[in-house]
Amino acid sequence: MPPSQPKEGGIKGFLTRAGTSFYAGGMYFKEKSWVVAKKAGNIGFVLATTSIVVMMPLIFEIMREGQMIETDKLHVKQLRQDGYSDGQLQEMGFPKVALGLAPAVLKAP
Repeated sequence: MPPSQPKEGGIKGFLTRAGTSFYAGGMYFKEKSWVVAKKAGNIGFVLATTSIVVMMPLIFEIMREGQMIETDKLHVKQLRQDGYSDGQLQEMGFPKVALGLAPAVLKAP
């Protein structure tokens, strides 16, 4: 049998074993952090693309609705100057928002 190497003792042995242990722990941490970073990147990509696909059409529609309300308000203003009443404008199909009336949800009982 080959003679076994004696383990170093004392502070030198402790520091040698600690350095080896820290190195092994660092390599494990590096490997696991890389896996976590890749998963986080994939999750971030999925969330970003999903929000773009879902939210952008909604934002565009809200902006278009605002433009339509502003156009209706200008049209209502012109019709009021021509002598039309709010009742007549509602019969024409203008929304209450364009007429400057509070929606039924906001009215006090």
